[in-house]
Amino acid sequence: MSINKITPLDTFVSNDAPICYGILKPGDHYEGGIPVIKVKNIIGGVILEDDLLKTTPEIHAQYKRAEVKEGDILLTIRGTTGRVAIVPNSLNGANITQDTARIRVSSNDDSLYIFYALQSFNVQQQITLNTVGQAVKGINIAEVKKLKIYHPILDEQKAIAQILSTWDQAISATEKLLENSQQQKKALMQQLLTGKKRLLDESGAQFDGEWKLVKVSNLLKVRKERQVPTAEVPLFSLTIENGITPKSDRYNREFLVKNTEEKKYKVVRPKDIVYNPANLRWGAINFSRLNHSVVVSPIYEVLYVSEKDKVSLEFIAQKLMTKDQINRFAAMVEGTLVERMAVKIEPFLATKLSIPPSLKEQQAIAIVLSKADQQIELLQKKLDCLKQEKKALMQQLLTGKKRVKVAA
Repeated sequence: MSINKITPLDTFVSNDAPICYGILKPGDHYEGGIPVIKVKNIIGGVILEDDLLKTTPEIHAQYKRAEVKEGDILLTIRGTTGRVAIVPNSLNGANITQDTARIRVSSNDDSLYIFYALQSFNVQQQITLNTVGQAVKGINIAEVKKLKIYHPILDEQKAIAQILSTWDQAISATEKLLENSQQQKKALMQQLLTGKKRLLDESGAQFDGEWKLVKVSNLLKVRKERQVPTAEVPLFSLTIENGITPKSDRYNREFLVKNTEEKKYKVVRPKDIVYNPANLRWGAINFSRLNHSVVVSPIYEVLYVSEKDKVSLEFIAQKLMTKDQINRFAAMVEGTLVERMAVKIEPFLATKLSIPPSLKEQQAIAIVLSKADQQIELLQKKLDCLKQEKKALMQQLLTGKKRVKVAA
């Protein structure tokens, strides 16, 4: 097998269609005009077609040289640089803006291989290093042409592209399963957390009894324990996406806790509820699924169930995390400056929740929703694993460190 060589991106490009950017000023939206692809339309390796600007045929004609065809590769070069997508058949004949470069690969090379190569760590790093500017950062076409890409023979390019495409299919299938599971949980929450659907008790009879409105202050108490982080009680954070999670490695923990005598962190016990007053309106609330205590920033509020024989913490947490309840919290925001707007603990505790009359029904609902959460968590872990494995494989295949055998 021949040894890989590294060549500039320009060596992969069709001679009759050099790398170029598009329309400088596409103008206002012109209904029925020519679609124009902007940076914001290129996300996750695809072009989102629902919100495309359309320009006049006259403007399009001035920039005919930047017209795209099915199979062309687009690379964002201004603002958010480094996003990549392949033009689908539905956008054949569209145009691009000055913030995007069109790359038409020659017949001697494989477009799908270049699509993956441009997303590789090595090439993305080159893009970052060559991105300049103050107000609007960008990489110019001359530097785009010089991007160094590993250049195996065409058959090996196709083989590499096929392998990575198979991984993408697995990732896409898992994403769909995850989305379906998330939608199913939302439907369950809508039915079970409102009393529209009642579960069966241990005897097989349906739970009954009217749900009652109860103040959160009668269900939860504020935890006031504080301490500095330790190896046994580490520093954690709260994210909208992942709940209570380890603090990112990018934070310097020593810096965060150096004034320990002046600023201690709030303790979170297993199954405590935590919310961020400043971000609650966007869904920053969850309960700890950890089996050990952690500490979080003093900006958070931490709550717990004091009477576990009367109230299910998991049920209350799921109730507080519903979309409808988050919208109610959004209406409680106080503060004049945007950065200081928050849902304070007093109105939070004064909120009324509709709950089942019996602890057993609360627990039964919590078990069903917990199983749905477990399914979502498993799929999310599988998805993360697939993405990491694909990333590692790209680093091997797109650098020549790992070769793919092809017929001689």
